Amino acid sequence: MANIYVHFINGKEVPFTAEEITARKAEEQAELDKKPQYDLATIRKIRNQKLQETDYLAMSDNTMSDEMKAFRKSMRDIPQDYSADKYDELLARDSDLKLTHSVWKKPS
Repeated sequence: MANIYVHFINGKEVPFTAEEITARKAEEQAELDKKPQYDLATIRKIRNQKLQETDYLAMSDNTMSDEMKAFRKSMRDIPQDYSADKYDELLARDSDLKLTHSVWKKPS
């Protein structure tokens, strides 16, 4: 099996040493450990955008529908309602890069 950890020095492929492999794997694991934090930050950004898009409906001279009230509440509750094992589902996108999870669908 080929060593997947290599340097290119003077145009030649040079395999990592055992110590370099250990260090690289630790770096990769550290990034994987941060993924839920990165995903949650992305989810919060999307959520805040969706709330901002509907803020005008919450003005005192507007009567907001029960569906819109429920949508805005569901946006605010996302961090409590979805654990890290659901973040990939929340961030899933279709071929047009549109979010596919039903929680993001605004009522008409």
